[in-house]
Amino acid sequence: MKKLLLSFLMIGAINLNAQTTIFAENWDGVGPGVAGWTLYNLDNRTPVGPAGTEGEPLSFLIQQAWTVLSPEEIQIVSPDFLDYPIDATGMLGNIIASNSWYNPVGVANDWLVSPLITVPAGATNISLKWAATSLGNDTFLEDYRVLLSPTGGNLVSNFTTLLIDVNNELNTGNYRTQALANSLAGTSFRIAFQNDGNDQYVMFLDNITVTATVPLSGDEFFSTKLNAYPNPVKNSVTISSSDNILLTEVSINDVNGRTVKTMKVNNLTEVQLDVNELSSGLYFMNITTDSGIAVKKFIKN
Repeated sequence: MKKLLLSFLMIGAINLNAQTTIFAENWDGVGPGVAGWTLYNLDNRTPVGPAGTEGEPLSFLIQQAWTVLSPEEIQIVSPDFLDYPIDATGMLGNIIASNSWYNPVGVANDWLVSPLITVPAGATNISLKWAATSLGNDTFLEDYRVLLSPTGGNLVSNFTTLLIDVNNELNTGNYRTQALANSLAGTSFRIAFQNDGNDQYVMFLDNITVTATVPLSGDEFFSTKLNAYPNPVKNSVTISSSDNILLTEVSINDVNGRTVKTMKVNNLTEVQLDVNELSSGLYFMNITTDSGIAVKKFIKN
């Protein structure tokens, strides 16, 4: 059946596309983590901290240009700061933070530069998405710029394309989407977030993704015949098929290609797989069926 399907795709005039996540970073195991990003602290200013006149511990935690913080770290130094706007931004775990409150006062110039991001040839509808939150009150909202290096260089001078200049980011949390040029298809580039706030406070970034509509190959089209949900998943993931495709085995690999779980299936059209014991992160399911093998990815929270 798979051979007939692939043959039909090769000779037919069908244009199949799917919205694909090309790059993702959530500071919780999805993405390369901060070690895969380049940081530039060009202002070399000292955050206001416990030893200063203001006595602000959260600001003092951020000694680098950008610093990954957990909710627990934030709450330890700021007991009254029990929650940031999770519902508005999806910031459920670690975030990355930058500071613009200095002693003496001055303008921040702190850069967070992404790894190289490659867009498949033929891709369209390329978009950059991220969540952002200012931590100050309405008087101290953060300013930052988002830039693109079309050559893929990671030096500040390589970021010649300004995507957006944000002034007074919301302190209630904000999801932002920035369209990218379709001419980036088939190329590699980098993005950068530059904090250029002037005597404000602290800002958070999270859930940074680049997505695009990418033409499907024959195997990828076959994969659309199988559904895996929920995603992200906490305890168990359900796999179901259409077109009477029968499932025979499911194996789960981590991002390093290691098989962490395998389940034999007795020719069923729907199965439920317990993933409660897996660590948080990105995983790939290799689903063997009577019509071929499909790959599905999921995020374990």
